[in-house]
Amino acid sequence: MKNIDSKGHVTGKSIYLDDIPLIQGTQFGVVFDSPIAHGTITSVDYSKALAIPGVIKIITHEDIPGENQIGGIIPDEQLFASTEVHFVGQPIALIIAESDQIAFEARKCIEIKISKKNIIVDPREAQQKDLLIIPPRTFELGDTENSWGNCVHIFEGQADSNGQEHLYIETQGAYAIPMENGHIRISSSTQGPTAVQRITARELGVGMH
Repeated sequence: MKNIDSKGHVTGKSIYLDDIPLIQGTQFGVVFDSPIAHGTITSVDYSKALAIPGVIKIITHEDIPGENQIGGIIPDEQLFASTEVHFVGQPIALIIAESDQIAFEARKCIEIKISKKNIIVDPREAQQKDLLIIPPRTFELGDTENSWGNCVHIFEGQADSNGQEHLYIETQGAYAIPMENGHIRISSSTQGPTAVQRITARELGVGMH
């Protein structure tokens, strides 16, 4: 199957997110994330960051009008951590400012206290200790139970697969533009625009249309 984007990519004519001209008055967002892998958030002080000229707002889980959940197939990840953090880099807040430089500067001024917890990287250990983030979910295809009787040989074993992320040349980003009748146009670096639409609607508490 021919890749319809190849010619644009190799000639440098493909339009990426960073190529889109910015509208006057565009605001910039920078994520404030967790510095540790696991812990309970005991306090966050945004006062110094909010006092910086050019900082417009700092958005947290309390500002989400819909559901604070971005898990696609399994609802296992909050958009903004509310009480606990589960990995280094987990978003806690989004700093909105007149420029990205101002937002980055404000991020340095946020003061957070997190009570550290033990790090568990094996889901089996987490299940034994009743510390799974969500209940287990099993995916099956076909008659898995009765199919064993038709097998000549059965091999048993265990295989582990770590978390994976796609590795694109383009960095992650999104550009949201308010439109007529309360609509929002979103351009983002993604291969799943429908997923972006669905999750955005869920967070905002509005219909996908």
